[in-house]
Amino acid sequence: MKLKVYLAVSANGLISNKRNVPDWLSEEFSQGFMDICRQSRAVIMGKTTYNYLAPDHLPLRSEGILVVLTHHVSTELVQSNIVFTDKNPRGIAAMLESEGYSDAVIIGGTATVSQFMKAGLVNELILVVEPVVFGAGLPILRDVDFEYSMSLFDVKKLNDNTVQLYYHLTT
Repeated sequence: MKLKVYLAVSANGLISNKRNVPDWLSEEFSQGFMDICRQSRAVIMGKTTYNYLAPDHLPLRSEGILVVLTHHVSTELVQSNIVFTDKNPRGIAAMLESEGYSDAVIIGGTATVSQFMKAGLVNELILVVEPVVFGAGLPILRDVDFEYSMSLFDVKKLNDNTVQLYYHLTT
């Protein structure tokens, strides 16, 4: 299974500000976010990301699958293609493969990305660097002890101030 991470980051590498309000994201990030989710048709996120997006801003309505990592697996569904799970990353990848998905995109947050990176399951990292610096906020990764090399696959200028970096991970 091919797993990608798609995140917006500040110029100093944080994926959220201290207020946890995404008012700093460009329209280009938002469009790319929707596009990659529709292309993959399998989206993985943590419960905090889900809580922010649901119900009005979820990237897939009825097509595909939205996997939400949570210990509260009996949470009420706001749409039929959502799966709440407490499985580990390998279990989630196996579940998606058994349902016919060959790739998925992880859209946040820190704990979810850290778990999948720790498990060695992430193949690609796509970072949209926005023109802002936060003094405090959430890092891309937390409590991890590994080192990955990456190969820059593509760089795109999305607007006058925002760039997208597309990396392939190597172990």
